[in-house]
Parts: sequence; structure tokens; C-alpha cells
Amino acid sequence: MQSHTEIELLNELVAARTAFDVDAILSRVPVVPLEDYHWISNSERHGAWQPGKLHWIPVGRNRGNAGNIKLAGEPFNPIAERLVNGMEALIELMRLIEARELPENQPPSSPRDAVLRYFGLPKLDVLEGYSDDERKKLRAIASDLQSRLRIYLDQDKASKQFAITIRDFGIGQTPHDMSDTLLSLGQSDKPDKPYLIGLFGQGGSSAYAASEYSVVISRRAEEIRASAEDARIGWSIVRHVYPVGRRDPYFAYLAADEEGRVPQLSLSASESSGFESGTHFCHLNYDFGGAKSAVSRQLYQALNHVLFNPVLPYELYAMKDKPDPMRGTAQRLALQTRRASRTESLDKSFSDLVVEAG
Repeated sequence: MQSHTEIELLNELVAARTAFDVDAILSRVPVVPLEDYHWISNSERHGAWQPGKLHWIPVGRNRGNAGNIKLAGEPFNPIAERLVNGMEALIELMRLIEARELPENQPPSSPRDAVLRYFGLPKLDVLEGYSDDERKKLRAIASDLQSRLRIYLDQDKASKQFAITIRDFGIGQTPHDMSDTLLSLGQSDKPDKPYLIGLFGQGGSSAYAASEYSVVISRRAEEIRASAEDARIGWSIVRHVYPVGRRDPYFAYLAADEEGRVPQLSLSASESSGFESGTHFCHLNYDFGGAKSAVSRQLYQALNHVLFNPVLPYELYAMKDKPDPMRGTAQRLALQTRRASRTESLDKSFSDLVVEAG
């Protein structure tokens, strides 16, 4: 591809908000049809790999991945998991920078410890207990941090399809590593990293089950690139596959080689694209379980509830240009408590009851 064509493709991927947008992209890239090539098992394929073309490969390179991916019962939970992944990406970036500059430093003992060490931010619900000057400074830190992790809810007026986009400006991944990180399933490099939140690397993948397509784009953070080639942008598309004549549907992503590596932009196109480091996940034609006009309000409430006291704040753009700062229900309750007078209480009071033995 020429650089300008690659950048046009990247822009289309970033802008895609409906399944029709993805269908249009797939019609213009060289994708081998499933009837010509597909995985039967980890050691067996149907058809020969066609060099220079893209092929559908099971997420996690596991044909039986559907059972694990469909674990989430509520449509809001996988979105929260994606946000947690974004928080981890921001923390991990700071830890890797620290490990390079101060290799003698031991890693943080917990995610809260990491956020306090790297960003100077305590638990969000205790901010209201600080003095006015302290709170002002900490709120400025929180406002800066929340802009590094964003979630967008969009709805196409014509098709009524919803799209959920989670964009972090954290560690990012190289195209070489995306298949073993962002597109893996049940794999993890977190057991020896107490400063990260998740462990099995699976929760966010459940969002595939609620989506017709998912677009993933990632670029490694400049501060931790091992070589110039690490600046390349990788991308892929995830879809649900229903094999003809079989009853074992699975989830697959577009790969550029039989080892599972994703397509990537050339170095020159990556450098001139304007795509900042970090990861973009967009889940298209997202199924909210029958909810329609109330999705925007439900998403705000659900995320504040599920992420009751998140380690990092984030921004929610729910079908509008102005974001809502998301700091969890714990922080919202603490704010109400501070605003209440000393004679008021958030708890409902009851009169004393006499209990007689009997």
C-alpha cells in the first residue's frame, strides 16, 4: 500500500461506528473468504495460507473460544472491563518508564499504591476530605488523568446501531505483540505485577459477544519503544464466525500471517498518521439488551456503579461532545456528604424499636 492509502484506511478504521462502515472497509482490503481458509484446530487448517492477504484467525488462536467470550451476563460489565484494561495501560506505562530510569525501585504493591506513586492521586472518594487548597490541586490532577482514558457512546441515526469506543493513551502494543496481548484469551503476564488490576486477561473480550464487529488499533508509547519499528501502528477487526455445516461458532480476527500477527501500517505512514500512542477499541452494533433511548443514562449509572471506586478517573462522552467526568459512586457519595450540613445525613434514620423477649 502507498502511505496515503494506508492513512486513509486508518482514518476509516478510527471513524467506523456502524457494521456498515466495517463492511465497506472489508470490501476494500484483501481478505481471504472463510470457505477458502479457516482453522479447524490448532494443528489443522482448511485451505492454504495466501501470502499478501488477510485471513480470519480465532481470537486467542483457539477455535473453541466462544464459551469463554460469552461469559458476561450484563452488557455493561465488558465495557467496565475494557476501562479497567485502559487504567492498567496507563499504570503499566509509568511502571516501565520507572523501571528504565530507576531499575533499583521495587514495583508498587497494589494498583492504589501505583496511582499514588506515579500520579500523586489518592483514592477518589477521599478527595472530599482534604482542605480546599489540597482538593483543588488533586482535582486538577484527576482532570488531567481522566482525559487520558475516554469512552464514547455513539448511535447512528439511520441504522439505530450503537457503538462503544474505549480509547486510552497508555502503554499501547506493537503489531508483533497484539495477538498475544490485546487479542489473546485467558493469557496473562500479570501474576508477578501486583500493581495491575486484572489477572486472567479475559474480561474485556466479552464485549465481542455483544458486538457485530470490533475494531482494535494500537501503537506503542514512544517512551518505551525498543526500536524505531515499534512505532508502527497495528490494527485488526474481530467478528463472530458461524461455520457452514458446523455447530461450533467462534470469534476471529484479521491476521496478516499464519502466526497470528495483525496487519500494520508502514513506518512512514505511522509517523505521519497523527494517531497518538495507546489503544483504540470500538465495539460496533453493540447489543444493550433491548434498551434504546435510555442507554445513555443507563451507561452513566452502570459504570459509576460497577466501577464504584475506580483507581483512575475517566471521561464518558455519551452521545454528546461534552464529557461527564467519571469517578465512581463512592466519590459522588463523598461529595454529597461534604455538601450536606452537619445536621443532615445520607443514611435513612429509623426510630428506636423495643424488642421484647419472648
